[in-house]
Amino acid sequence: MPSEPLDHRLFDCVQVNLAELADRLHGDGTHLALGRVLRFWPRPGADGLPTVEPRVDAHVTESATLLGMRVTRRERVAGADGLEPGPGCYVVADAYHLPWVPYFHEQHLEHSFLVEPAEDGVTVVDGYHNDTQWGAARPGRWTLGHAEFAEALPEGALTFDLVADGSATERTPLVELADAGSFVATYADHPDRVRALRGLTLQTWLLTRSRRLHAAAMELDTDAVRAHLAEWDALAKQVYLASRRVSAGREEPRALFPRLAECFAADHTAFGGIVEITATSTVDTAEVPVEVRESVTSVIGTVLGTEPPAGAGALGEIPGFSSFRMMEIVERIESDLGVEFAAEDLVPEKLTHVDGLCRAVLAAGGTR
Repeated sequence: MPSEPLDHRLFDCVQVNLAELADRLHGDGTHLALGRVLRFWPRPGADGLPTVEPRVDAHVTESATLLGMRVTRRERVAGADGLEPGPGCYVVADAYHLPWVPYFHEQHLEHSFLVEPAEDGVTVVDGYHNDTQWGAARPGRWTLGHAEFAEALPEGALTFDLVADGSATERTPLVELADAGSFVATYADHPDRVRALRGLTLQTWLLTRSRRLHAAAMELDTDAVRAHLAEWDALAKQVYLASRRVSAGREEPRALFPRLAECFAADHTAFGGIVEITATSTVDTAEVPVEVRESVTSVIGTVLGTEPPAGAGALGEIPGFSSFRMMEIVERIESDLGVEFAAEDLVPEKLTHVDGLCRAVLAAGGTR
């Protein structure tokens, strides 16, 4: 594998600490072995909705094998006293109780970390990188006293001991993509739209990360693949926006599910043979009234702490901008200007540009 630093943004919360451990055992760049497999095999999930999220045991076992590691012990422990901190101690527990992640006392989900011995306690190593509505998760090391660590595992945990087992030099891609028609249709037709879009937010986040990891592992760095990955990124953001809006009792964008189906269809081309993909912009370049632009940039400045530089269009390069800040900007514009954006305008291509936001305001009947 190429010797490259670990990009934590490529991994989900179960994979990332296996990737950390593999690089320790086999050297920098080993983590990319995890990306040679790209699989779309959804399984039944909650509320009758399919999921691409693997079960933890299967996820850990397959990932360890890809990374040249082997599980020597797997045990469900009742609490922190059942753990054996050490160089291969890998733990999965409920993020709701973990004080170093933004899900602490906010959301229940399975989350991994490594545990090392420390004087009068343990050191937790967690490489997870993600932006959430409750704040940012970033890679780090945290030392917890014995009592504090016990409080983090009130319901116990699933623990694995992992050791090096051979190497992780296999580079042959394994791409297994099932037909996505029923997956898309189930989410599109589910009667509980709040649950469906909340679930699809996680699904598109996982699907996007897995494709970025596969592209990095296989060194697929063409214009076509980059454009396809950008489309998955944009779709994931649009799903999040739609979820927030539907949860607030507002209209759902009609074009969301055809776009999801197109992303799945394009996977076969992007990862099985390269063709040209032309990225297009949905932002109208006609003149925007000065008063509308000033109102929009003022809101952006309030949310992000700094207004876009004069002449700037895209917001992605402004420090602190993210999908969550994008949603705050939309909601603040609607509140301050007394408008409601059309569901079809809730796409990242518009909402990550000053002009796009201005045009959404005009389309909603704002100051002309």
